Amino acid sequence: MVFYECVITTRNTANFAQLTKLVKEISQKVVGSGGIVRSVQNHGIRQVPHRFKAKYADREGNRYYKKGRFLSIYYDANPATQTAVTGICKMEEQVLRTTHLKARNKLWYVNIAREDKNPYIQRVREMEEAEANTMVQDA
Repeated sequence: MVFYECVITTRNTANFAQLTKLVKEISQKVVGSGGIVRSVQNHGIRQVPHRFKAKYADREGNRYYKKGRFLSIYYDANPATQTAVTGICKMEEQVLRTTHLKARNKLWYVNIAREDKNPYIQRVREMEEAEANTMVQDA
């Protein structure tokens, strides 16, 4: 299982029921595929770096947005589930943009099988080499 972060930018005019439906649909897909949803975070309404264009205009005729609501969903799942979650986001008309990131935490570095890429093992080796050099100099 891979630990993913899905950052979703939705229209700032999306109501609570629509957002709840989207998050529930994504969560059910992840759990149904054997994954685990770790957390859902609402980052609120923010300015976007440049105006975002929606696929379809809303009821007021707005198609371009200078503000958006940002959500993050953290979950463990296989890559096929990540593709399915991307498909769900693309089908939802309230979603302006979506980005999947492979989230990393400190435990990820500890669990690396390759010792040459593990920063903690490298630090221990450097300490051991420094200690060995001081013993050789003292002798």
